[in-house]
Amino acid sequence: MSRLSKIALVLIMTLVLGGQIFADVWVDEISAKKGEDLKSFLSLTQKYQEDNWLKVNSKIKKELSAEEAKLGGGAKLEDKIITGFDQENAYVEWEFDAPARGLYEIWVKYKLPSSEAEPIVLDATIDGKHQFIESTNLYFNSVYYASSVETLERIEPVSDKDNGVPFGFIMDKGKHKIRFTNISGAFDIEFIRVSGAVKHFVFSQGENYFNSNRDFAKVGRIAASRSKALSGFDTEGDFVEWKINVPEDGLYSIFFRYSLGDRSIDCVRSIQVNGKTLFPDWEEIRFYPTDGWSEKRNDWKERRIEDSETRQPYFIYMPKGEVTIRMDVVSGPLEIDYVGLITRDGEIKGELNFWDYLKLLWHQIISFFVSFN
Repeated sequence: MSRLSKIALVLIMTLVLGGQIFADVWVDEISAKKGEDLKSFLSLTQKYQEDNWLKVNSKIKKELSAEEAKLGGGAKLEDKIITGFDQENAYVEWEFDAPARGLYEIWVKYKLPSSEAEPIVLDATIDGKHQFIESTNLYFNSVYYASSVETLERIEPVSDKDNGVPFGFIMDKGKHKIRFTNISGAFDIEFIRVSGAVKHFVFSQGENYFNSNRDFAKVGRIAASRSKALSGFDTEGDFVEWKINVPEDGLYSIFFRYSLGDRSIDCVRSIQVNGKTLFPDWEEIRFYPTDGWSEKRNDWKERRIEDSETRQPYFIYMPKGEVTIRMDVVSGPLEIDYVGLITRDGEIKGELNFWDYLKLLWHQIISFFVSFN
């Protein structure tokens, strides 16, 4: 090989190796920039507040139907439902006209092919971009709901490790493109709902039951909502049913405000919703002592119906309309102030009126002097 040929070969090899090194560095730099840009949602919440990205009013709500969507990658429209969304890279895209600048929550109304379907994983973008790292892998059908085949689910963390803060998508006033791309799993989509934060707390007074196997006492109690509570609910086989109006489709947990002043007896109840025991452990739900019956002080406690192992509340899909909550006595006494439904980020608030506060204050003063003497 001539000297010139050797020099040319060395130059070519240098260019090839140099180009490869440059390409690797360039790709790594792009990846690093992408990683830096995609922060976790929780790490962005403070920035959203500082930049005045406030959640929009809950009254702002828009449903985007399957018929309004742009489809691709195998997804198709059948009988006003998006099907074929079971292929990797299948996508569906809606145009949303945001009426105000702010953080929006997104709900998805979908149906599963079967009650044993695997969790669905989606990629979500707004105007072609990911807003936070979790939006590259969003999980659906990751917990059990009352309806395992059809549900309306909000896009949020799959566990409470993130403090149950629902994901908010930032949008300026004007038109935006919301796109979901399939990563794995299968489901049919009926519509999505884009809205401000929805917080609901609805309840029925314990003493205002509409059905039971016998009459129970309605007693006056300190700090009870509207001063009354259900009492005498302590014989095995007794049951009480309450009706509650669900204000809109969504995920709700069930809770009871109760008192239990007897530590010597286990208090166990079974719970049904619309005549069904939704989970095996709802056959025996334990209530814990509150150290009083709210006769001299406020002994009320709230008890959400939760998973016995994870201690996380059950959030159940309930459509808008009337729902029936039934409680059966398994063992032990219990007094009930009210039974309620609450959304994940709702707040439990008792209804103490002016006289309740005065009576509570008076009993606390008397208790103080009694204990002092």
